[in-house]
Amino acid sequence: MMKGEFLNPKKISLSLQGLSLRQRIPLLICLLLCSVVAIFSLMSYISVRSLEMNAGKQRLINLASQASGMIEESLRDIVMDTEEAITEHTVLAYLKSGTAESKSATLHLLQQIGGDGSSVYAELMDNNFNILLSAGRAPDRRPRSLKPLPDTSLKNFTNKAGNIYQVNDSIYFPVIIPVMENKKAIGYIVRYRQVKITSKLIEQFSKLAGRGAALYVGNRDGSLWTDLVHPVSYQLPVGHFNKDKTYEYVQKNNNKLIGAVRYIPDAPWVVVLEFPHQAFLQASTQFFNWLIVVGLILIGGGIIAAWLMSRNLTRPLNTLTAAAAAIAGGHYASTVDVSGSGEVGKLGRSFNAMSAKLKAAQDVMKQQILEAKQMNEQLRNLSAHMENVREEERLHIAREMHDELGQLLTGFKMEVYLLKRKLAGDEDPAIAEKIHSLENAAGEAIQFVRRLSSELRLGPLEDLGLIAALEWYCGEFTKRFNIPVAFSSSVANLQISGLIKTGLFRIYQESLTNVARHAAATSVEVSFDIINDKLSLTIRDNGKGFNASSSEKRKTLGLLGMNERAIMIGGSLKIRSAKGQGTVVEITAPLINDAVTA
Repeated sequence: MMKGEFLNPKKISLSLQGLSLRQRIPLLICLLLCSVVAIFSLMSYISVRSLEMNAGKQRLINLASQASGMIEESLRDIVMDTEEAITEHTVLAYLKSGTAESKSATLHLLQQIGGDGSSVYAELMDNNFNILLSAGRAPDRRPRSLKPLPDTSLKNFTNKAGNIYQVNDSIYFPVIIPVMENKKAIGYIVRYRQVKITSKLIEQFSKLAGRGAALYVGNRDGSLWTDLVHPVSYQLPVGHFNKDKTYEYVQKNNNKLIGAVRYIPDAPWVVVLEFPHQAFLQASTQFFNWLIVVGLILIGGGIIAAWLMSRNLTRPLNTLTAAAAAIAGGHYASTVDVSGSGEVGKLGRSFNAMSAKLKAAQDVMKQQILEAKQMNEQLRNLSAHMENVREEERLHIAREMHDELGQLLTGFKMEVYLLKRKLAGDEDPAIAEKIHSLENAAGEAIQFVRRLSSELRLGPLEDLGLIAALEWYCGEFTKRFNIPVAFSSSVANLQISGLIKTGLFRIYQESLTNVARHAAATSVEVSFDIINDKLSLTIRDNGKGFNASSSEKRKTLGLLGMNERAIMIGGSLKIRSAKGQGTVVEITAPLINDAVTA
């Protein structure tokens, strides 16, 4: 292919339409390359985004800690300054004695700390937080709401400072210093200060923190929020957030924000620092754009390289494909003529070796299958022959028992009867009882020989037919084992071959024998029908059942014999059973002659 021909888009499109599945290897490689690049880019972007987000959150936590540290340090300086300005013995003297001199000295002290710097007011309270004295830098200009200030944080004193308050557009907070005697607070000096932080300082902090940063300071109970310049509207319940982690929420205008919370020690205040969510993802967004550009370049180069390589692979792969199709069609002797020492050449030689081994294995398998079929057929013939021999032996034994043993027992019974008549006048009761016992034993022996002879030679089956023989054996089974058997049949008359008739009856006998030996059943149901032009004999008991699958694996001789009999008559045997649910034996056999249904 010439260079200009390769770059012609129309010819490339026509060639792609005519490619077979294996000729589209370049397309597969390109798709794989696109997938790899896309997955790699996505994973890289997610990793970089996660790292950037984690780093931003950690920086947010650190900045919040720095802001809370600055406020904590400022509060500590105010507390220390207040403690240094207080003359404790003067306040103690007033609290203990209440003299005019101590009161004047205490008022002078309150005026000094109440009108110093940002302080606007000071007061002295007893240990129940009742105001005793108050003073300020300019009482006439002091807001009324600060005298007295209804500060619930003072009544639950646990900090050095109270809640932040708003008066007009100004922000105030109290500093609380306990007056101690014998390690017990007997009063409190409360110094109210105005927050005086310029907006320029806040702007400098925002620049230091980053673009879009917002700093809020408020009471922990959410009663007031400020930006340290003036009160602001803020409703986020930060008290529910973990102070060691960041939080995220979406504003009403769908702006997603990330923030961090820090509590101020020795004060009921909380510091919140927030950033827009997008401020954390600037670097990862730029990285993702760069990944897109690089990925497009890699995919374009991979498409060109894959197309060039496919030209050298298509021809030998087509040969291998044709040979593989021949093997799939059963021609295991198929080989390929692939030269070269590369991967394709090695694949061709391996393919030829595989074809030769498959051909040899096929020959061996065919021979083994043929031998197995012959052996199976011989075993089946042998089994059928053994069954025929067994039936003939049973018939011979039955005849011998009936003819020889039956005659001997009959003669024996007649002799006992004659002996009884001769000794009729003998009055010895022992002899009479003995003769009566011999007479009964001879009768029972004759009945046993007749019954056994009938079972061995299948007399009812030959004389009455299959259906009557099945029903007769139900009665005999009930008499012998005291297990009721209910027999039902929709077939009134039936003419089938002797082999099928004998096989069905013998399987039926073996099934009932298994019920008596193993099932511990209290009732048995037997049904004989014609279903789908096949004879169907079903024996169902309510016994303890067994695991049919495990019995098949153990291959018990009784079940094997029943299955072999079913196969010999051209039928099948199915056994369904489970522990505690009884057993169902289903025998089907071909219907050779016509049957008349009821």
